[in-house]
Amino acid sequence: MEPTTKPFTRLSAHQWRQLIKQQHESGLSQKAFCQSRNIGLSTFNTWKHKLEKKADSLTDQLQPEASSDWIELLPDTQETTASASWHIELELPGGVVLRMRR
Repeated sequence: MEPTTKPFTRLSAHQWRQLIKQQHESGLSQKAFCQSRNIGLSTFNTWKHKLEKKADSLTDQLQPEASSDWIELLPDTQETTASASWHIELELPGGVVLRMRR
């Protein structure tokens, strides 16, 4: 009789993020957590580093570059602050328009 093995289950990136979060919140070492869940420690660490690298890459993409494209807008000094109104319209990719008024 051959020993039975647990069927291999492939986890999604979202599921790995959840496991990494659970390990962090559990207070267990990575080794103890992986043993309790029957997860290979090397696989856990591979996914942890992979997702950290991806998060760092996204953070770098979202940070604005230093440029002189910014324009400072000063308030009109002739209007009083009580009656001052404004309208801002921002066109975003995909045809999304954000409008703000006061």
